[in-house]
Amino acid sequence: MPLVRYPGFDDYMKAVQQPDVFTTDELRLLELVVHPVFGIPSPASGTSAVVFKATESGQAKALRFFTRADAGNGQRYNALHDHFVARDLLSAVALPRWIDDGIRVNGRTWPVVRMQWVEGHTLNRHVDELVSRRDTAALAALAETWRELVNRLQRADFAHGDLQHGNVLVDDRGAMRLVDFDCSWIAAFASSAPPSETGHRNYQPANRAWDRWMDTFPGLVVYLSLLALAKNPERGALNTGENLLFAQQDFQPPFATPAWSFLSGLRDGGIDDLAARLKRCCSPGWTATGGLDALLAPAARPWWERTSTVVAGTAPTAVPAPRGPTTTPATPTPPRVAVRNDGTPTAAWWKGTTPAPPEPVSKRPRVRAVLTVATVLGLVVALLSLAIDFDAPGGPIALALGVVAFTLAAIVGLVKGSG
Repeated sequence: MPLVRYPGFDDYMKAVQQPDVFTTDELRLLELVVHPVFGIPSPASGTSAVVFKATESGQAKALRFFTRADAGNGQRYNALHDHFVARDLLSAVALPRWIDDGIRVNGRTWPVVRMQWVEGHTLNRHVDELVSRRDTAALAALAETWRELVNRLQRADFAHGDLQHGNVLVDDRGAMRLVDFDCSWIAAFASSAPPSETGHRNYQPANRAWDRWMDTFPGLVVYLSLLALAKNPERGALNTGENLLFAQQDFQPPFATPAWSFLSGLRDGGIDDLAARLKRCCSPGWTATGGLDALLAPAARPWWERTSTVVAGTAPTAVPAPRGPTTTPATPTPPRVAVRNDGTPTAAWWKGTTPAPPEPVSKRPRVRAVLTVATVLGLVVALLSLAIDFDAPGGPIALALGVVAFTLAAIVGLVKGSG
């Protein structure tokens, strides 16, 4: 079945200037804002729709008219509306509401999406102003605001599908809100065919998957761009009017384009780390499997680098705590072994008391030995005296001496025998 040809930009411009263009009271109550000089509505056009500004009771609204049949349908937009309300995303998106057959153009009716009007500039225009003022602090703050916004949307199970400078509106406080949900994803669309639109070429990888994590790559592209400009706002010719810093050719190896040279010239470790991560995301076949926060998380170190190593001679020596005064315990004296005269231990020697030390041996000759010598000498003298002739001169004296010696020898013998 061929697709129906939708009205174009000029068709809608002519139609909205007619008094009976809208078919519902809700839309008839709106007043289109006209150009202050030309006096006619001045819409903004995109790849799949034309957007007009209108007011209702002083409140600004946006009316979106489709130029392509595959840009959206009522079922999708109603599901998105309910999802945004349920997940508390009203401050992050311009809440859309689908209106069937809301406008009459070229003899037939067409759908209209009514949205909140967000006062502010598109992201690229806002960045241009900050760059011209060299407001690096505001650029750095804008980068963190962007990161928080993307993480918030991904935690809410929502993927925009076309994150780029033209779909992000920034107010004068620096707050961001998203518009244009033609190729958005929520869990209710998981079994649906992907839309034909695949996002802006200067923000998307090749062969992008349409799923929950498809915003991770463009989220990193914008985040790195803003941080790099916060380091050096002089981007020169890198800004083509259709990007912030990168273009489609920058996502192809060998990454030798001026954009990569600009990043390396910043000589900033944080920028270098983010650039390396973006290069890995540009690898053939890469697909996001997690959110921007997971992609930016510190890389896990291998276990061999996490294990602590102590090099000999370099480890600090622990200083012992001061100790109180101590006394050296007395060394116990082993028990003395009681022995007999032959040197063998007595029975149950281990139970005995310690014997008194032996008396020192006297160096004088023993009395018994002296008496023995005297006895022998006395006997010798007695025998010699008996052998002497009594009648010989001195015989009686010799005999007397012999008797005395014999008597002494006898006495000594008796004493020795009794000892």
